[in-house]
Amino acid sequence: MKNDPIVDEVRNNGLALAARYSNDISAICKALKDRERASGRKVVNRVLGHLPPKAQAEGVGERSTSIA
Repeated sequence: MKNDPIVDEVRNNGLALAARYSNDISAICKALKDRERASGRKVVNRVLGHLPPKAQAEGVGERSTSIA
């Protein structure tokens, strides 16, 4: 499999973030939430299950656990 520099960068950033907070998931989540609030950007929470009935019937928005 060919290495993708973008995927490598994302993974390295995730590892650096985890290391910064000693792999403590609670501290990582708190830091990310604080950064999200400080950004001033509008954050949209799209909850699954609040799709129009037609979209639900077609399976749009369902999460798949299979790996393609």
